[in-house]
Amino acid sequence: MTRLLKAIVVTALVLAVSGASSAVAQDDVERENLADLREVNVVVEELAADAESAGLDRRAIENAIEGLLEQRGVPLGSSRSAADLYVNIDTFRGSTGLYAYCVEVSIQQLVTIESNQLRTLADVWQLAILGTVGAGNLSGLESVVL
Repeated sequence: MTRLLKAIVVTALVLAVSGASSAVAQDDVERENLADLREVNVVVEELAADAESAGLDRRAIENAIEGLLEQRGVPLGSSRSAADLYVNIDTFRGSTGLYAYCVEVSIQQLVTIESNQLRTLADVWQLAILGTVGAGNLSGLESVVL
């Protein structure tokens, strides 16, 4: 399962951090929100136990994302002022052996709410991908992206 979801996540991340090309319909505000990212923290949520048993590895996904960002010149950071590249992967294995998945990728930044001046994290860009794949075909899907 690692290859499929890694491929999906990497595709989403490349679109998110490289400015989201015109092939992906993003409005001007979303593109502006991504334009001046100075550093990015990568956050990958914990995975379902059955997904991990099937070979999906949270740390491997995080490392692949960080490697891609570094290749593209996006500085990685851990400061509070950095944007968070947040990844959440939900999976469900059905009785037929198919895995349903939902990969959500977002860029979260610290924002100030005008009305009360409180600071909070907010999604400034997001993408969700839904699909299904057979357990036996998971390993071949990494080539879709890489």
